[in-house]
Amino acid sequence: MSFNRIMANMLANSGAKIIHGEVTGNVDPYIEWIKWLSYVPEFQKTRIQELNSKTAGELSLEELDEIRAYKSQAQMLELFKIYGTNKISKDEYMKVHDFMLNQLIDELMLSKLSQNELKYAKEKIQYFSQISSEELRKKVDEEQKADNYENLSMVDSYVLHIISRVDYARNMKKLDSEIKVRLEANEAISHRSLYYANNSYVKK
Repeated sequence: MSFNRIMANMLANSGAKIIHGEVTGNVDPYIEWIKWLSYVPEFQKTRIQELNSKTAGELSLEELDEIRAYKSQAQMLELFKIYGTNKISKDEYMKVHDFMLNQLIDELMLSKLSQNELKYAKEKIQYFSQISSEELRKKVDEEQKADNYENLSMVDSYVLHIISRVDYARNMKKLDSEIKVRLEANEAISHRSLYYANNSYVKK
């Protein structure tokens, strides 16, 4: 058993939530999962109705897998809502934990966006990836505020998810650069100190 599952087993009845996911800003991955599992786009509603209108014998294996996937998402949403409360059993708690650990939320997001929304998202992401770091930071900070995020459309929530990653990567690159400069400066100071220590007659 992995360390993550050992910890989850220990905390399952404690009322605590173990949250897995890529944290690149102020939006909790748990909140993202709730938002996207709750959302059923019109094209998926139509597809679900189409599948439900067929008899078991009329369904192909692929269609049965589709039905199972939709049902699994609906069931997982209900478990997410009680995750970390005294209403969830240990087995259910572990299902949510393992789901977050093993699933990619990006795939869920993409599966729920229409072709037009995907095109819009691509254009927005390209635009925000080219603006200055200051502008990008301001955009991300503003939309990550709780009230703003709650009111974002699904496609704009996806755009925020991606540009938060871009912003995070830029900040990490800047931090790496600053650390490198500081390490080089410290190394230079150390070399000078060692030089003067070994050559005490040298005028400082």
